[in-house]
Amino acid sequence: MIRPKAKQARRSLRMRDGFQNFVARLGLGEDNMLAQSGYQAGGYLTRDRLQLEDMYRTSWLVGRMVNVVAEDMVRGGVDIQAQWDVGKTDELWQAYRRLGCPGRLSDAIKWARLYGGALAVLLIDGDDLARPLDISAVARGSFRGLHVLDRWQLTPSTELIDDLGPLLGYPEYYTVNTGEGFDRQKIHHSRVLRFIGVELPWQQRRTEQHWGASVVEQAYDRLIAYDSATQGSANLLYKSFLRVIGVEGLRAILATGGRAETALVKQFEMIRQMQSNEGITLLDKNDTFFTTGYTFAGMYDALQAFAEQIAGATGIPLVRLLGQSPKGFSSGESDLRTYYDTISTLQDDDLRPALDVVFAVLSRHLWGEDLPEGFTFAFESLMQPSEMDKAQIATADAQTVAALTQGGIIKEPQALAALRDSSRLTGRFAGITDADIEAAKKAEAAPALPELGAGLAGLATPAAPDQQ
Repeated sequence: MIRPKAKQARRSLRMRDGFQNFVARLGLGEDNMLAQSGYQAGGYLTRDRLQLEDMYRTSWLVGRMVNVVAEDMVRGGVDIQAQWDVGKTDELWQAYRRLGCPGRLSDAIKWARLYGGALAVLLIDGDDLARPLDISAVARGSFRGLHVLDRWQLTPSTELIDDLGPLLGYPEYYTVNTGEGFDRQKIHHSRVLRFIGVELPWQQRRTEQHWGASVVEQAYDRLIAYDSATQGSANLLYKSFLRVIGVEGLRAILATGGRAETALVKQFEMIRQMQSNEGITLLDKNDTFFTTGYTFAGMYDALQAFAEQIAGATGIPLVRLLGQSPKGFSSGESDLRTYYDTISTLQDDDLRPALDVVFAVLSRHLWGEDLPEGFTFAFESLMQPSEMDKAQIATADAQTVAALTQGGIIKEPQALAALRDSSRLTGRFAGITDADIEAAKKAEAAPALPELGAGLAGLATPAAPDQQ
């Protein structure tokens, strides 16, 4: 609530250099309804955990807002690029999926978007979670996957990171306060993958214990408007067709009561019975009867406008947020491409640092060695090709590999490995096995046999007369 002095001081700070019309009371410095509008800090929704959970459980729209982006960030997978045997790429990818890393990363991003922050803890056998992570010391076969904790299950430390780097100024430790499992466990920041919902300015971040804000908070007023409009339009269906009967002397009948009122009630019970059976309305000669209807023209446009505002607030197009089919001349493809560009940015900013750590730990877990120099990966496109597109891509890949092999640029084992690697996108050439590639390597390394034609020619040459 704004006190009178504070309100007066607030008015004195209004800008006077914009458009003003004193006579018409136009402009933000004049006494009109628009000038009284503003943004004021109230109870932030991010701090109301119970309401956020109720919204997530009961509102499908809130669920879509939280889940869609998180699922899309991990759905496409990655294309691993490294100078090593192609079998290692498959082994690394299989271990990544077998340990449930995609699902746990998706969960961490979901709870970060809902609550404003979440962590995925690296589970490594024999390690003390309170000590900094030394990836080079991770033992072979010791990685057990990820465990997700949301911000309400953790208490950040007041000790902040003072080492120069991207996490400078963030908590150095987190203490689990769930009351079960890891309860009271102290976790060093290097052992967690940290995700944030909406990043906040420094002052606001401090008030949130260095967490962010929920993505639901920014769209809360639009959600209320959309749900209210939807419920209101649904209630109008009950009033879309009303029958009105005018009864002569109705007030007198109700005032008298007794037999007269009983007779009135009996009359309408008979009308209801007759209408349900034969559609007959039975009235006194002096009674009147008429109907009123309601048209829903413009109702859909209003709901669509509210839905578009939610799509704008969340950055998710309607075709993805509501599963709504494109209309008019739009195919929806341009909207999805813009949205997928946004997902690509989120992947590079938030998911890539996490995957760098996960893949480094997986390498030690699988082979007891660090990732090779130059190891990198790229996020796969979320625009899924059609079967025709896959066939065309497979044909182009096969022709390119064949030309490179015939030109002597690559060897046959490399050609087979490249074709099998392309099967992740096209589904073709997936039948090429490691045994096929090894057989090609052995055939290539086998010593060359002498030319059989030359030997036969020598045997067929007749001997000279003096040698017979």
